[in-house]
Amino acid sequence: MITKEAIFYYANHPIEFVKDIVNATPDKEQSKILQSVAQNQMTTVRSGHGVGKSTVEAWAIIWFMMTRPFPKIPCTAPTQHQLFDILWAEVSKWIRNNTVLQKELIWTKEKVYMRGYAEEWFAVARTASKPDALQGFHANDVLYIIDEASGVSDTIFEPVLGALSTTGARLLMCGNPTQLSGFFYDSHNKNRASYAAFHIDGRKSSRVSQDFVQTIINMYGEDSDVFRVRVAGDFPLQEDDIFIPLSIIENSIMTEFSTPKQPHLIHIGADIARFGDDKTVIGYKIDEKAIFYKKRQGQDTMKTADDIILLGEQLVQQYQLTEPIPVKIDDGGVGGGVVDRLRQIKRNDTERFWWLEIYPIQFGQRIKHKHYYDSTTYMMATVKKLLQPYDEQGNQKPVELILPDDDNMAAQLSGRKYFITENSKIKIESKKDMKKRGRPSPDEADCILLLCLPVKPPKRKR
Repeated sequence: MITKEAIFYYANHPIEFVKDIVNATPDKEQSKILQSVAQNQMTTVRSGHGVGKSTVEAWAIIWFMMTRPFPKIPCTAPTQHQLFDILWAEVSKWIRNNTVLQKELIWTKEKVYMRGYAEEWFAVARTASKPDALQGFHANDVLYIIDEASGVSDTIFEPVLGALSTTGARLLMCGNPTQLSGFFYDSHNKNRASYAAFHIDGRKSSRVSQDFVQTIINMYGEDSDVFRVRVAGDFPLQEDDIFIPLSIIENSIMTEFSTPKQPHLIHIGADIARFGDDKTVIGYKIDEKAIFYKKRQGQDTMKTADDIILLGEQLVQQYQLTEPIPVKIDDGGVGGGVVDRLRQIKRNDTERFWWLEIYPIQFGQRIKHKHYYDSTTYMMATVKKLLQPYDEQGNQKPVELILPDDDNMAAQLSGRKYFITENSKIKIESKKDMKKRGRPSPDEADCILLLCLPVKPPKRKR
């Protein structure tokens, strides 16, 4: 049991609370953030990956609940994964770290509350996909926690601004600085004077693996936007000659997705390794959600074909499909061997493999198009159009592509440059030119291009 005198002390000393009650030791940056929440109404933190943001948010939730009477703590994040699997799991972990906390605080999947006061004294998790996620919280002491704040829509923040007019209301938002506009961006730029603003560089954090930092530097360079956002905790530069900006890629990654019982569309794509460090990447797309299935080094075309067959049969069984699956294969180099093997498999048992509709795709092939020079440019333009949040009239459109959270893919899509040819067509730089700049083969990105390439499969029922 914590005494009344201790509670009064800890109310203004969150660092000591975390050490004494939560049984944890905050690092230097986490200590600054905790103390800021105690002293300032609005705290905003931008950083790279792995610096302990979710941990410090969890500590702040527990500290606020244990040192205020009848507080309310609304918590949100762009996706269920970020909110429940990461932040909410952190809260549970640290409550279990002390028997006093376990006795006083009841943790459930969506709510943490003081024993005996479930409706008056609580923290609650609500995904930012709902416009009213942070509305309707009234108390003398309110703490808003917004995780991965760069991916949260400005409409979610509107009720927070109204609530912060009361003395006991506080705001803590943390995130990777992925977007060049919005509430979180403004908190570190034009509105910075209104906030206690913190910047944590992953290179200087004891919690970030230096191997991870060096890998990103070696692969993409310290001048890349992926390094700036995911390591250094800086906003992207968005160079003029980059075809797809990182901001819309990150926005796509942080979009919520619920797997449908009966998808409208399923595609499979495979980028085939050619040599050296290139990877074979197999993925599939369920409606708007792209998912990587397998990645591996090597050129075993038989094994790759077997993996594609296994994936297709799993999807047919899981979703009880009655129409063929477009399977789009990189047909350049050794990819032709995969195409040939799949065709052989289908010929040998057309009844079992009725679903297999094979599309060999040539990257870099010249095409007759008004704006785009070759097939790679056309596919990149297709992906870019799907990622755009607004239509040509400036109206917000439904989400058309949700990308996997993958560092390599994000770097490859956002790092590819373009130029205008002599006949005024857009041309994406080739893999050869990318490698000349010290960039690795865009294997994950090319798998995404294949998944998004529109095709017209024959309409035939099983």
